[in-house]
Amino acid sequence: MPERPSNNRDRSYSYKKRNNQPRSNYGRSEGMSGTEKPRKYEEYAWTLAYLQEGSPTDPNPFSQREPVIQALGEIWFTLLELTPRKGVDVKPLARIGIGKDNRKVINRIKRRISFDDLASSSEKVLEECIIEIVNKQEFRFVNWFNKASLVTSRMHSFKLLPGIGTTHLENLLSERNKVNFTSFEDIASRTKVSDSKKLIVARIMKELSNPDEKYRLFTRKP
Repeated sequence: MPERPSNNRDRSYSYKKRNNQPRSNYGRSEGMSGTEKPRKYEEYAWTLAYLQEGSPTDPNPFSQREPVIQALGEIWFTLLELTPRKGVDVKPLARIGIGKDNRKVINRIKRRISFDDLASSSEKVLEECIIEIVNKQEFRFVNWFNKASLVTSRMHSFKLLPGIGTTHLENLLSERNKVNFTSFEDIASRTKVSDSKKLIVARIMKELSNPDEKYRLFTRKP
């Protein structure tokens, strides 16, 4: 019998060292086989904090640390540390380009980080930043309600949102089968889910703060 291909899901953003590549190599393509999914990049991020004295988890002496920006990617909510260009004035909750062709504020993506790597100033604005992203991309997240499906044979994705029980689930499925939802307000008016945006934000916060979270609806596995 031919050998079955291995399952390589979620390898594109793994922090673990593999093929002798350090974890700081964000989005590198070395070692990809023809069966692996292409690596995905964040094109834009939202700034959390500008750390003039460097990252709080930088092992180097203070005199050798470089300033960094801690930021949140707007598609997969990737937590990142970025090396800023000299002389830039970076404020929290600013949307900046981090793609290869639109780096006006940063020189490079230094590394991907975890929730525990966040400075206190970054952690304070993280939820507000997520709210901003969800507000700006309402159509994307409303469309998630229109397309969400089962995560296991017995559990629907909706049940992973905080506070969603059997009655909420039945209402959401019943109403979207009639006609797709068009806005957060539409979801609230047609179902018993009064603040769907708040539920999404809470779910994203949970996924970011818990590296062992089994199911990920909106974020990449660390």
